[in-house]
Amino acid sequence: MVETILAYLPLISATIVSGLFVLAFFNFSMARKNMQNQNEQQVSNLKMQTEQQIYSRIIDARLHLEKTEEFTRMAGESPVFKERFALVEKPSDYYTIVSFLDLFEYVFRLNEIQMIDKIVWERWKLLIETIMTIPKFRIIWTKTKESHPDKKFRDFIDSSFIQI
Repeated sequence: MVETILAYLPLISATIVSGLFVLAFFNFSMARKNMQNQNEQQVSNLKMQTEQQIYSRIIDARLHLEKTEEFTRMAGESPVFKERFALVEKPSDYYTIVSFLDLFEYVFRLNEIQMIDKIVWERWKLLIETIMTIPKFRIIWTKTKESHPDKKFRDFIDSSFIQI
């Protein structure tokens, strides 16, 4: 009986080694695929972080420039800005409101592409509804909403008006 087993031992060993090679190849393939997916996710996260940093810098630069006396004076020469400035007490009120609206649009977009946690989005929605109870915000929104190209965003803001 031992002789029979010994006769098949090379075949059994070759089968075991072959099986181990198949498992190793399968594990290597899975590890490679997981690393590739992880790299793609990291690139996506980095791209999003970069986009957020760029957006933040653009908004900071815009606010800094808009709040200068020079820009406010020049903007006051525009019939569009004159009309909008007349809706608020001072130009900086207008700039603040428009900046909030732009921020709302950005957060809305993050939610649309599922880059913001649902709980965080719900908090933002409540904040937007609360802020949109401020009469000056509603007035400026009504005058400027067409400058926001995303119809879904415009509809969202319009629907966020809660009764006061």
